[in-house]
Amino acid sequence: MMRILINRIIAAICLFCFSNISFSQGLVENELTTNHIIISKYEQIKSSYRAPSLSDTIILGVKGILDDFSGNGPYPDTAIWLDNKVFINRDFAKAPISLGVATFEGLDYNGFPYDFTAGSTTSAVADFLTSKPIHLNNPPSDSVYLSFFYQPQGNGNAPEYQDSLVVQFKNATSGWKNVWAKRGTTLPATDSSWSLAMIPIADTAYLKDGFQFRFYNRATISGNTDHWNIDYVYLNKTRNINDTTFEDVAFVYKTPPLISLYSAMPWKQYSASDMKLNYTTTIRNNHSVTKNGSFKYKIYNDLGIQVNTTYSGGSFNIDPFSTSGYMNYAAFTNPALNFTIPLLTTASRYTIESSISSTPDNDRGNDTVRFVQDLTNYFSYDDGTAENSFGLSTLYAQLAEKFTLNVADSMQYIDIYFNPFLTNTSIYSFNLHIWTDGGGAPGTVVYIGSVAESPEYGMVMPNQFIRYKLDAPVYLNPGVFYVGFKQNTNQFLNVGVDKNTNTQTKIFYNVTGSWNASPFFGSLMLHPVFGSAAEFTGLTDTESITGKMVVYPNPANNQLFIDGFPPAKKISFTILDLLGKVVITNSVYTNFIDISILESGVYFIQMKDEENISTVKFIKVN
Repeated sequence: MMRILINRIIAAICLFCFSNISFSQGLVENELTTNHIIISKYEQIKSSYRAPSLSDTIILGVKGILDDFSGNGPYPDTAIWLDNKVFINRDFAKAPISLGVATFEGLDYNGFPYDFTAGSTTSAVADFLTSKPIHLNNPPSDSVYLSFFYQPQGNGNAPEYQDSLVVQFKNATSGWKNVWAKRGTTLPATDSSWSLAMIPIADTAYLKDGFQFRFYNRATISGNTDHWNIDYVYLNKTRNINDTTFEDVAFVYKTPPLISLYSAMPWKQYSASDMKLNYTTTIRNNHSVTKNGSFKYKIYNDLGIQVNTTYSGGSFNIDPFSTSGYMNYAAFTNPALNFTIPLLTTASRYTIESSISSTPDNDRGNDTVRFVQDLTNYFSYDDGTAENSFGLSTLYAQLAEKFTLNVADSMQYIDIYFNPFLTNTSIYSFNLHIWTDGGGAPGTVVYIGSVAESPEYGMVMPNQFIRYKLDAPVYLNPGVFYVGFKQNTNQFLNVGVDKNTNTQTKIFYNVTGSWNASPFFGSLMLHPVFGSAAEFTGLTDTESITGKMVVYPNPANNQLFIDGFPPAKKISFTILDLLGKVVITNSVYTNFIDISILESGVYFIQMKDEENISTVKFIKVN
């Protein structure tokens, strides 16, 4: 059902949108159509989706209402907000005030466009973020202010001039009234600034029980575009126009990986030299005065057991961001890693948890961050979230990404996140390619997929990555290699891009016969997947992957007998080692195969005749 829905959406985009787009040569940045994080989450919770409710109200209290959106998301905190429309995330903002923001765009709570037939130049009401009713029974002399920080575009798409961000107030008896608005604008590429809005609530009509406020945006409602980010929404009494700082020391960004080059890598490829020597964090003091704070981190294995000695940076004075910028004390922001992941014998996972502490601190939600370091079977530079996409509009154009093997290994699959935009590209095709290094750019082609693949947009894997199987495992020696595709169309086959990491020097495109490095900031969401066939099948020594073929004896010495195929038929077979390297390929008309030339070890034999195909693991002994 999900894949059907997505295909309908992209088909509608093809029919109704972007008909006047002019195509150009070279690598192009294109906006997103959907939000794969929200789609995934909504599929998990849709049976228990919370409809808006006015049944409970908020008592302002001493601390007032404060939300810096540092929760895990992707939906707003139900203790404060009634809507599920905006996207709570740690990805779309540049240099947020603290960890996490609320992002407004043109998508509904399910991650799909509100109206996928809307034109790309139109602007309509899109997301709402509505507070619960608030007990605001205050005297007029008791100054009440709503404040928040806002940023157009961030890492996403700039809202146009006809787009806007709006704030409305409502009391218990009247309707919603506009009290503040800003028109869309572009954030310069080198700019990461935020603006602060301070809105007084002085009208006695609002200083009663049942007061509500809400944000909404106007945007193109046919895609994940026209982004506004807001942070640090704060409502309280006894404030004034100069009450613009917050007693809060906060993390700003997500925790980075433990290894140097990748966010994830195959466990077989890991070596101690891949570990970072230092661990970088970004800390910001949002108050107007220096605050004393402390920092520590812990590292846990996949069983939840702490594997390092708890690191402590001690205590240190953190100056205000307004006067000194981000914290730069090395013991807090660039401490040495006191742990090295040991040599691995299987896939592993480690979690690093960093925390800061200062007293007093009005927001503890942004004081702890975690990163899960996966050492599994694939290489990844990106953080798993797309904020944009790259595409080529030239027939037979090629797109590639650079990786490095520490030891020889066999590639089995390539995982790609495609973004549907401009056209229904699932009707177009490409062929997977693997290249050797050609002096800093893709060189000799060592693999071309025999099957013309097409982009897919279903929930096949987490975050909408689609797994493409190679014709046969490709054995690669240690060193640099490149993975990508050659497209058989002049339509954009847009691959998702993570804008929070930057490996543009490892992204290459070819539209004229020569390779060029990417001119754009970001990391391509394309993952080469490695390992032996056994790692993807989980077989015992005598189990068959497909079909009913049985080989014996197992272990075998010089001959391997076959049972399960009809007699007197030609049988083609391929024998691969545990790394997926082909060591024998041939055809026979008998029920046995000579394996005397094989060295002792574990192998896979794949066999097929006119009607059957089967793969079995066996052991060769001398």
